[in-house]
Amino acid sequence: MDQWNGYKRPPSEQEYSNEVEESAGIGPTKEELADLSQACNRLWELDRNRLAPGKDYRIDCGEGKKVYEKEDMAQESLFSWLSDDVLRRPTFSRFCSLLDNYNPNQGSKEVITSEERQEQAAFIEEISRTAPIKYLHMYLASKGIVSENYQDFKRILTSLWFDLYGRGGTSSCSSAFEHVFVGEIKQRGEQEVSGFHNWLQVCLEFIFLNFLLYYLYFIYNFYSNVVSLPMVASLV
Repeated sequence: MDQWNGYKRPPSEQEYSNEVEESAGIGPTKEELADLSQACNRLWELDRNRLAPGKDYRIDCGEGKKVYEKEDMAQESLFSWLSDDVLRRPTFSRFCSLLDNYNPNQGSKEVITSEERQEQAAFIEEISRTAPIKYLHMYLASKGIVSENYQDFKRILTSLWFDLYGRGGTSSCSSAFEHVFVGEIKQRGEQEVSGFHNWLQVCLEFIFLNFLLYYLYFIYNFYSNVVSLPMVASLV
């Protein structure tokens, strides 16, 4: 999208949203500090960017299948529609601007340009202005895991997601962000994608990009109320 080019500018020239100007009332309660599930529920409640099915996106899960059935049982694409408004939201838009910064081939050395580092900094700054990230910082600081200094916390986030590390015998060829959100193409035998744990990237591949992603089926576990969505990805 057009505004993505602006994210390459220096931080002093960036414009950010102010989803949460004051942090009062966001901090974790004693109950949330004592119970991780309650803290996770609070994070969910604080997410103002959460999308609504039917309003912001449309999916077709098919009819489901048995665990032992291996063939493709889904007749249509998993994602059939995504609202244009979603990609205009500040955090979504800045996130998407990062997706083309990486060599998709696993083991290929990454070269991060100064403009790409600006995009990384802009993304961290944008999400740091949201209620879930402010809450996360307060929660971790209350536990003594991170400093109470918010700038230090943002530096930690940047390091965790974007510092490069080695994979498959090649140094500086991967990062947590690339593996988790973008995915990496394995070159051993048939081409397979590892990582790729990101619904928005999956959606973009389905709808917009020159990439064929086969959604095989969903499996509903009656006992745990869990739906799993195995995928098979291939290049075209």
